[in-house]
Amino acid sequence: MSISTTRGDAASDEPITLDSGLWASFINARDDAGFLTSWLALLLTKLPGATLGVVMEADPAQGAFVPAAIAPDPRRDLTVFQDVIEKVVGSGRPAIVGEAPAYCAYPVRIDDQPVSRVIAVELASPNKGDTQAALREMHWAAGWLAAKVWAGFADEQAGQVSRAAVALDLLALMSEHRRPEAAAMAMVNELQLALKADQISIGMIERRHTAPRIRLLAMSYSAWFRKRSAVAERLETAMEEAFDQNATVSVPPMPATERVISFAHQDHVAGSRMNSIMSVPLLDQAGPVGVISVERRSGEAFSEQERRLLESVAALAGPVIELKRQNRRWIGGRIRDTLVHGLGVLLGPRRLSWKLLALLLAGLGIAAATVQGTFRINADSVVRGTVVRAAVAPFNGFIETASVRAGDVVAAEDELARLDSADLVLERLRWTSERDRLKAELRDAQAQHKRAQVAFLEAQISQAEAKLALTNTQLARTRIKSPIDGLVVSGDLSQRLGAPVQPGEVLFEVAPLDAFRLDIFVDERDMRYVEQGQSGQLTLTGRPEAPLDFVITRITPVSEIHDSTNTFRVEATLAALPEGVRPGMKGVAKIDAGQELIVWVWSRRLIDWLREFAWTWQP
Repeated sequence: MSISTTRGDAASDEPITLDSGLWASFINARDDAGFLTSWLALLLTKLPGATLGVVMEADPAQGAFVPAAIAPDPRRDLTVFQDVIEKVVGSGRPAIVGEAPAYCAYPVRIDDQPVSRVIAVELASPNKGDTQAALREMHWAAGWLAAKVWAGFADEQAGQVSRAAVALDLLALMSEHRRPEAAAMAMVNELQLALKADQISIGMIERRHTAPRIRLLAMSYSAWFRKRSAVAERLETAMEEAFDQNATVSVPPMPATERVISFAHQDHVAGSRMNSIMSVPLLDQAGPVGVISVERRSGEAFSEQERRLLESVAALAGPVIELKRQNRRWIGGRIRDTLVHGLGVLLGPRRLSWKLLALLLAGLGIAAATVQGTFRINADSVVRGTVVRAAVAPFNGFIETASVRAGDVVAAEDELARLDSADLVLERLRWTSERDRLKAELRDAQAQHKRAQVAFLEAQISQAEAKLALTNTQLARTRIKSPIDGLVVSGDLSQRLGAPVQPGEVLFEVAPLDAFRLDIFVDERDMRYVEQGQSGQLTLTGRPEAPLDFVITRITPVSEIHDSTNTFRVEATLAALPEGVRPGMKGVAKIDAGQELIVWVWSRRLIDWLREFAWTWQP
């Protein structure tokens, strides 16, 4: 192994003064670099004539010994130790090179392992016995380094015992629940306290699709969550990234995860309020079956100890959750057992309440199959103005002031915003000056009877006046005015002062307050039941206590996506205009579509799906 004499990061940048404060620095050292530096400084105080000392440490990444501590002056050249260190590394025994100065080196090894550290000192003018005394002092002082290594081994073993205890406690907690969702929920709730995390999620693989996909199984302290939300989909994508690589992924990365791909995890952190995330695969005998993700909103990033703890928990929890999922499948007579148990409850001598409940449900089913009720179609809706007038930017410019914003009531010709007119004022001054100059030249030409020049100057004056008129018109149009009386339904330039605008850019939209229309987004599966002239009722989200009557006036033939559903926009007019209704209010509309059997109203979607499914698979 080669010797590198380049000063390492562990060495201090300032010379160490050999005083009584070294013991305090040695005892209170916070890291290995401080420990080695103070230890080396104390060692030099016990060696008469010692002028320089260094601790060289093996670096497997570089394949060489690099400085771990230098005292008392880290700026000294370390090439003087190269010969003696190479001799010690090659033989594994203490060595002395030179006489005045003399260089003594002592190897440090743990059990039968190769030399891991070398202690080297420089003695300026040693006597005959000083070098041997120096080696003896280095021999006894090296016990501190060996003790430090063994202390690290002990801490590692203690960490393993602690992680095993936490994992076994979680395993015992999971065994108390039969359903995999309940077991996973209990585990993530308890693990969240142990890791001091803000959220812990478990996703399991689903193989029902062409390609396996991760689906969220449980989230800490969330009995219910939207599985189709953007946050959940980003988290599932991040879990799939760890699942595909079958490796731990963390953001920000740790030394053990630096070479792992983490693009999906970075996207999840950027799109959420989390500051850090770590995902570990849940392993079974057949390989990864899921992923557990831990997230934090603030605080320190995840440490190596937390990574090892999470990997230990994942190694034990993965087989347990997968076994519970397998046992819940409808195989092995589970459907038959369920039917037999249900018949035993209904036909047995006990549980009268269950029998009464069964009779009640049967009666409701018969009534639903024979009684007709009102068939109403539910659809999301929004109140809009009958007309919407736009206030646009007339030319390129910069926003100077913004007098109103969305939600304000304005009158016609009220100022909505104003564009910066400094450049236009200068332009007007330019063309005014140009026109005056040309008029002066025109008078001179007329006095000298230069007809050709007079005609030319008159044309230039007309051009200047046209430019001046255009500039005045643009100055007048720097004030963006409301085209009608009404409510500003969109536009807020108060956060864009000084920002540029383009010609034709819509700055505000104004809708009247006395004319509304209702846009109803009807599912394409219900369009066959909707006709022009049908009536219904609207319940606004902000006014659920007062339903509003409406009549359908138009059915648009164009479809659009609304809440991930293909819908058609149906327009309707409100029968009355109560106070407080504003454009943009949303609600739920119910369209009266006649009388139908109650059982058909409840089951029509299922019937349509079965018909479509049968048609799809029909040869």
